[in-house]
Amino acid sequence: MIEKKSLSTAEALAKLQKICSAQEKCPADVILLLKRWSVPQQHHTGIMNRLKEEHFVDERRFATAFVRDKVFLDHWGFVKIRYFLRQKRIPLNLIDEACRRIDRNDYAGMIRKELEKKKKTVKGTSREIWAKLARYGSSRGYEMDIMHEFLDDMARDD
Repeated sequence: MIEKKSLSTAEALAKLQKICSAQEKCPADVILLLKRWSVPQQHHTGIMNRLKEEHFVDERRFATAFVRDKVFLDHWGFVKIRYFLRQKRIPLNLIDEACRRIDRNDYAGMIRKELEKKKKTVKGTSREIWAKLARYGSSRGYEMDIMHEFLDDMARDD
C-alpha cells in the first residue's frame, strides 16, 4: 500500500494560494483539500485565517460567483443553488444576498427559455406536458410560483 506524504503547513498554504487565485473556493472546499493532503488538523484554522486575511478566500465573493455561474451557465434555479451552498456551509444571509444580485427579469427569462426548450422534447396531453415540465423545472431548482405562471401560459397556447 502506498502511503501518502502529508504536506507541510507552508507547502499547503502556497498550494492553496495558487488554487484560490485561479478560482473561487469556499472554506469547506479548502478544509477538504487540507484533509486530502493530510495536513495536521491543528494547522487548518491558521491556514484558513491567513487565506481569509489575504483575501484568497471570501464566502461572500464565492456565493456571488457560484450563484451567477449556476444561473447563467448551468441554468439552475435558486432552490437548487441554496441547497448546494448550504451543503458548503455558506451562511443563509450571504446566499440570500447573492441571489438578490441576480436580476429577476433575467432569472424569469432564463426559466421561461429552459421550459420552452424542454417543451419541444416532451409529448402527451396538455395536462401531461404541464406535469412533465413542472417536474423538470423542480429538478432544476426553479420556484413553483415562477414556473406556474409560464406553465399556465404554455398550456393556454396549446
